[in-house]
Amino acid sequence: NLNDADLMPEGWQALGKPALDAPEDIVLYELHVRDYSITDERVPEALRGSYKAFTVDDSYGSVHLQQLADAGLTHVHLLPVADCATIPEDRNAQQQLSEPLNNYAPDGMEQQLAVEQIRGQDGFNWCYDPHHYNLPEGSYATNPEGVTRIIEFRQMVQALNRMGLRVVMDVVYNHTSGSLLGDKSVLDKVVPGYYHRLNADGDIETSTCCANTATEHAMMEKLMLDSLQLWAVHYKVDG
Repeated sequence: NLNDADLMPEGWQALGKPALDAPEDIVLYELHVRDYSITDERVPEALRGSYKAFTVDDSYGSVHLQQLADAGLTHVHLLPVADCATIPEDRNAQQQLSEPLNNYAPDGMEQQLAVEQIRGQDGFNWCYDPHHYNLPEGSYATNPEGVTRIIEFRQMVQALNRMGLRVVMDVVYNHTSGSLLGDKSVLDKVVPGYYHRLNADGDIETSTCCANTATEHAMMEKLMLDSLQLWAVHYKVDG
């Protein structure tokens, strides 16, 4: 129950939003939750790459964002943060690079070869392969089990608002990472063949690189609108 008091950080219900006179005044800064702090030495190691990193006031990232806010930045735009299908959520299970990429020549092939060795097993992904639309991604929480991701996502929004920044999310309602009877399929297991767009042969369209959703269907449209409302109301996301 997202209304339970024990899921709300202190001051959550009284959280005020930074002033915004008109939409045309918006100035956006796009960032990736993990990239924001994964190498920030001022962030405790256990919090690097997480929602909680945004609550560390003296981190390099927080200082930089505060400077930008003071200079006129109004919004932080988060790359997708809804539950992602292909990131191992247990940080202890994630594979790490054997050495930093900047040890390799920038114009060589070694960086790509090193990344390729652990692709799909590390913690890096831009999360454009959604699994559950209404749940914060667990790999960005200090504990992927239980309600920690809910609380820490709210703490991130709270911290950014207190810097004077509103928060908007990149959303991926145009496709799903799984379909039919696949392990990561969700919607086809609710109503088979309804939530995805089909071609004349009855196959799922994949123009977006994954299984396209059929937002022209009433209940897929409703799912999307209900999801947007959930993020706005319960997580205080601004757009």
